[in-house]
Amino acid sequence: SIMSESEITLQHLADKLNHIHADVEKNSDDIVRLKQEISYGKGAVRSVAFIGACIALILGVIRLGG
Repeated sequence: SIMSESEITLQHLADKLNHIHADVEKNSDDIVRLKQEISYGKGAVRSVAFIGACIALILGVIRLGG
């Protein structure tokens, strides 16, 4: 009876470890996806800043020329 209880406990631990391993893999995938989204966000911010700078330059030239 003691042997079967330890086997059950070991199986339970193995199942828990497999579940934790699956969670860690999912978290790793989520982290990769989040890093991509952040890099896209940084690219969007750079684009908006560049466009804003261009507009400011154009308006500055118009005001100086006008």
